[in-house]
Amino acid sequence: MTFEPKPEPERVNHLGRVALVTGASSGIGQAIALRLAHDGARVANIDIASGEQTEDLARRERTQVRSFACDLSDPAAIRDSLAAVSAALGAPTIAVHAAAVLFLKPFEQISADEWRRTQAVNQEAAFHLGQGVLPGMRAAQWGRIVLIASSAFWTGGPTMTHYITSKGGLMGLAHGLAAEVGELGVTVNCVAPGLTRTTRVQNSLSDAFFGQVASLQSIRRNGTPADQAGVVSFLASDDAAFITGQTLIVDGGQALS
Repeated sequence: MTFEPKPEPERVNHLGRVALVTGASSGIGQAIALRLAHDGARVANIDIASGEQTEDLARRERTQVRSFACDLSDPAAIRDSLAAVSAALGAPTIAVHAAAVLFLKPFEQISADEWRRTQAVNQEAAFHLGQGVLPGMRAAQWGRIVLIASSAFWTGGPTMTHYITSKGGLMGLAHGLAAEVGELGVTVNCVAPGLTRTTRVQNSLSDAFFGQVASLQSIRRNGTPADQAGVVSFLASDDAAFITGQTLIVDGGQALS
């Protein structure tokens, strides 16, 4: 008996589309931007941090990511950045909100300013981005909005109340907005990563903690940014046209539903 080799799976094709990714200067956002660029999209990174590293990595892969400086806690700055992206690349029909304020602190020690900034960047920026990109998606009769939530909403954890609150708001936004824009050919979904080995997270947590979380998962290894990027690229594709208003938990099976 002979076995025919399996054909290589087709890659997601985003050719001709403009993708906007917030927080793509590092971590999960960076991996998403690089994956969308690899899959053919013209990608804009909107972030308060320098996007030089992401641009360099894209060039090494013979793709391109353009960076636009923006304080995502400032609605006016978001509007200005969206206008700059549209002028440089065209109106985005893929929008991914991956930027996030993340720090660990007991609830009673969080200042009002820290609470407000967490909600402004993690949650309210998605509101302003959505209102900014929907006119272009309406004109194209096609659009994909993907919001990066967190599996911490289900698994919980001390010193993360501010962060979990903001991520829960994103899931509510996806569920509500999906019902309004489906007839436009626009889908709105969340991806909820589990603990992911980004540089920022590795600098704040011990290897023992990473090992402990991996032991609770069905897939007993730590997640990587690339694990999230592939899922986002799928949700941003034509293949995901019948998926909307959903939150996809990508955590190796820790928060089994």
